[in-house]
Amino acid sequence: MEKMKRMPAEDLRKLQLIELDILLELDRICRKHKIRYWLSAGTLIGAVRHGGFIPWDDDLDVRMMRGEYERFCKVCETELDTERFFLQNYKTDPEYRWFYAKMRRKGTEYLRAGQEAIKCMSGVSIDIFVVDNVPDNPISKKIFTLIRRGCIKTLWSVVGVTEDPSRWKRLLYRGLRHVDKMVPLTIMEHLAGWANKKKTTGNCCIGFYKKNPYIPKGDPDVLTMPQTSWLEESFEIEFEGFMFYTFKGYKEALRFSYGDYMDLPPEEKRFIHPARRYCLDVDVDLRGRDVKEYMNKGI
Repeated sequence: MEKMKRMPAEDLRKLQLIELDILLELDRICRKHKIRYWLSAGTLIGAVRHGGFIPWDDDLDVRMMRGEYERFCKVCETELDTERFFLQNYKTDPEYRWFYAKMRRKGTEYLRAGQEAIKCMSGVSIDIFVVDNVPDNPISKKIFTLIRRGCIKTLWSVVGVTEDPSRWKRLLYRGLRHVDKMVPLTIMEHLAGWANKKKTTGNCCIGFYKKNPYIPKGDPDVLTMPQTSWLEESFEIEFEGFMFYTFKGYKEALRFSYGDYMDLPPEEKRFIHPARRYCLDVDVDLRGRDVKEYMNKGI
């Protein structure tokens, strides 16, 4: 398998600033229409530990509860600056295969290695993950988890058929990639509707299933939160000199998902997605601030 070179520091920083510009547009829309969102995953760690991006991080994640997400998608039909941005989901882009959305910057390109088989728009983006309730009943929870994983794996099959390190899984994906994407997407729509019928003690982010290495027992999902109470109150946090939203229980959530999140990981675990090709030749606004100052800060 071809070994990809790391993106030069200057290009990585430009990528981050384009993502920040996209986040500012999302924040503008959400504040105007009182839509709740929060910074999550590595983006939230970056805000807490670095006051901005983790220096080697190449993506930006936000999450929304299902109702807020659906409202956001609807509002973007009239509110989004479509000269510069595109809200991508499986309804707005026929080639898009995921159950969450991306907001992309038009005029850019950023194609991750291994994802060449997905022919959707591939500009610089931020991920907008959807959060659904997880059933409290152990049997229902197991059913929910198995169906969810199966759907996600089916959608990922076009990538997994060449990129999964396991030979038998590649063979499995060879068959799954022929399943029409609307089959798992429709199943997940119904699954979300079933799971969200009543309030539960835990919820999960509809993204890619990942095992949580910090939980010694069982096989919980790193994208699952065991306490919905952590999300009940919003909280503003600084990120790259701007104020964005997260939730008041962020410390507990980060500790659950990442352990000692304030400790820097060793060099060999500082993961960055290799890019097959990219073009970052667009202007960045950052609400009129000095972009050169931001560039110099990150390099």
